Amino acid sequence: MISLLKKRFIKNTLIYYIYRYFKYKLKYFPSYGASGEDVLISRYFKNKTNGFYVDVGALHPVNGSMTYNLSKMGWKGINLDMMQENLVLFNLFRKKDINVCTAVSSSKGEIDAYLFESGSGLNTNSIEWANKWKKKLDKDFVVRKVKKEKLNNILERFNVDKVFELLNIDVEGHELEVLKGIDFQLYRPKLISIEIHVNKTKDIFQSNVYKFLNKRKYELISQYRQTSFFIPVENLSTLN
Repeated sequence: MISLLKKRFIKNTLIYYIYRYFKYKLKYFPSYGASGEDVLISRYFKNKTNGFYVDVGALHPVNGSMTYNLSKMGWKGINLDMMQENLVLFNLFRKKDINVCTAVSSSKGEIDAYLFESGSGLNTNSIEWANKWKKKLDKDFVVRKVKKEKLNNILERFNVDKVFELLNIDVEGHELEVLKGIDFQLYRPKLISIEIHVNKTKDIFQSNVYKFLNKRKYELISQYRQTSFFIPVENLSTLN
């Protein structure tokens, strides 16, 4: 009865349509990610204002960032990038965050960085990835030795909670090596957003990244473009 009265006397009025317009105008999720993937992150955490993120391959504090929206809402975190040139902007625009110049991999030491240009989203630690884009772009890259660390060591150094909100990984073909550097029995990020480079969605399930995370009891819950989203199996009941 109430729903019928609401439909007849409220929903068909001009005032209601105006209300709906401004409701969504004011409550929409802005996006700064390369393809809007950060909208899913904002929706998943339901506008939580005090979370913590770890962004591996952060690149830029605003453009294409999966964490800028969260930073605007009050989150803090760690931004990791292997190029000091990129971190200059983070130190200006993300002063609340911890910004560290390092590559992230499965071991500590040095690693080759294959660089197309400063600030390029194609810069990588994967020679296979670099050669692929060299051929596609008909453009050469330079090789630079950079420091590399395991993610576990970084999380320990900065006393990151064992269960933190978001781990974002965007390292152009080096994703599996990043994952190998974290102990998932010790650290359980609530959401992992990670690039898996495949041509078809069904191929995700055959990827090394999917198999690695699935073995560590992380479940794929969504995928958009090249980004896949995983949560711990123990949190599946929280989905609605």
